[in-house]
Amino acid sequence: MEPKRGEDVAIQSIRGMHDLYGAEMGAWSAVEKVVHKTFQDFGYKEIRTPVLEKIEVFSQTVGEDTDIVQKQMYTIERSDEQLALRPEGTAAFVRAVIQHQLHRLPGAQRFYYYLPMYRYERPQKGRQRQFFQFGGELINDASPEADAEIITLLDQIYKALGLSHYEVRINTLGDSESRAAYRKALEEYFRPLLGELSEDSKARFERAPMRILDSKHEADQSAVQKAPRIGEYLTDFAKAHFESVKQRLNQAGVSFIVDPLIVRGLDYYSLTAFEFVSDQLGAQSALGGGGRYDGLAERFGEKPIPAVGFALGMERLMLALEASQKMPKVPAGPFLYLAPLGAAAFERFYPLSLELKRHGLGCELLYEKDKNLKWQLKQANRCGAQYALLLGEEEVAKGVAVLKNMSDGGQKEIGLDRIVEQLKQVHST
Repeated sequence: MEPKRGEDVAIQSIRGMHDLYGAEMGAWSAVEKVVHKTFQDFGYKEIRTPVLEKIEVFSQTVGEDTDIVQKQMYTIERSDEQLALRPEGTAAFVRAVIQHQLHRLPGAQRFYYYLPMYRYERPQKGRQRQFFQFGGELINDASPEADAEIITLLDQIYKALGLSHYEVRINTLGDSESRAAYRKALEEYFRPLLGELSEDSKARFERAPMRILDSKHEADQSAVQKAPRIGEYLTDFAKAHFESVKQRLNQAGVSFIVDPLIVRGLDYYSLTAFEFVSDQLGAQSALGGGGRYDGLAERFGEKPIPAVGFALGMERLMLALEASQKMPKVPAGPFLYLAPLGAAAFERFYPLSLELKRHGLGCELLYEKDKNLKWQLKQANRCGAQYALLLGEEEVAKGVAVLKNMSDGGQKEIGLDRIVEQLKQVHST
């Protein structure tokens, strides 16, 4: 049995930032292993960027007038430097690519990360001030096949975890020429309606009118539904790219819906944009998403670098797994509890416990040398062990130990001379 989370202590964790331990930590670890393996199966290599970056990494890329930079970033001032706790992964990734010249490597390059992010916003279910993200990034490839690969990879992560209650929604944001024409059309459409729009959408009208389409305000919905669609303003290149993405997704067996309102919340996306959404997450329906961001490197003063990627939030993912009853089954405790009855038995079990651990057989041995059988079995139950190995003076003399199955109570004697090999066999069945 795990202790309850403390609520009456004098010093507590920061609001929106949680401790992970016990069964919850075990479930997170099991999910993380699946995600890591799926990335690696697709040929992606892990990269880790620092939690602190110069504030310009985000203000120059995410956008100085975005909510992330204006309201949500945690900033630190040290002498003549302004630093920020990383609020998202892609800008920091591109900074690392440019700094280490990773885009100069020949051919397409595939990377992924798993990192904590920080945003100062109102904590709610699935949205915390410290949150964890997996991200996949494919650079040096401008093809629609790269876009389709990234979407297929994210789809495979969810499938590998047993999720099925989600939709893949895709859109194109067009190339720069398409977006310029579309922006003009949106400005002409929304300008007479400004008095009816929410304050957020009025601010977006000045900065990036396309982002009004992403508004969740009820006051905006009627206007958004009747707004022009970008498909009417696409160049031949943008149309062909999007058609190829759809064709490749069909070939990959990834079901999708074309949703013209998918615009993503960050300003650096172009061409393909996508979101994975689930009806099991309540109002916060997005599981993960991403898109193409070839022009992001220009905001660091570099030439464009073809790039496409995604991010998925662990907190949202765990909620979806719980709602779908697909949470990984994690053993409640160790494989084996060693129960020595007396000093002689303890002397045999202490080196054995270390040897078992070296062989990957999780076991627990309490350094209490004078406890009786009833106490030992109670401890075996408390720690959730699958088996208990009992050893008393009589067993030491016979050269055996008693292996007890904690679920059904069955027990048998096994020889001490080949005990590791015998326990390996039990563990593998």
